[in-house]
Order: sequence, then structure tokens, then C-alpha cells
Amino acid sequence: MIKRIIQERIEASLFKGKAIIIYGARQVGKTTLIQAIQKNFPEADSIYINCDEPDLRAILTDVTSTALREIIGNKKLVFIDEAQRVKNMGLTLKLLVDNFPDRQVVATGSSSLDLSNEIVEP
Repeated sequence: MIKRIIQERIEASLFKGKAIIIYGARQVGKTTLIQAIQKNFPEADSIYINCDEPDLRAILTDVTSTALREIIGNKKLVFIDEAQRVKNMGLTLKLLVDNFPDRQVVATGSSSLDLSNEIVEP
């Protein structure tokens, strides 16, 4: 696997109280990148959520912070792939960052316009 330069920058930015959003065209390696980052953390400490899956997309749509706590459990690192597929994902990301300050959220989106239009705050 090719190590991407941006991987080091992302890893250096982890756990600073901000969500990390990775935008890019389809098939450029966003999923591969976050899976490579996830390998650097114990499996018990991270969760990967693929929003291509309809059931996971439905769970994250208009979710409450209480439900988010049940979904992520005590995982410290939360990867949300294809986040643009979830309605109101901006609010979901805000809830994660605001209510779980000790956690790190990394989200990807191949449709940056769709995802950026959903973000509640920068």
C-alpha cells in the first residue's frame, strides 16, 4: 500500500477537539486512507461506519446524542465513510464533537458540495 503524505497530517491533527472531514472525488482513496489510519489504533478503540449501508445511514439520520453514545460506545476514534449520504450529517457531526470531546471523528465524503451544505458550523 502507498503511504499518503496527508496521512501524517491527519494523524497529527487527531484528538484536538475538531472533526476531520476528508473530501475528494470518487475512487481517489479516501476509504483506503481512513482504513490505514484505523490500523494504527487498537481495534477496541475505533469504529468504522460505512454510510453506503442503508441501515447505518438510517441510524445516523436525525440521531440524538443519547443514540450516538450507544452507537459509538467507548470507542475513541470514529470513522464515518461516505458521510454525505446521511441527511443532516452536519448536525450529527456537531453532536459528536460537542457531546464527546474526548473522541475523534473523521468523516469522508465524495460529494463535497452535499456534505458541506449540511455542516452546521465550520
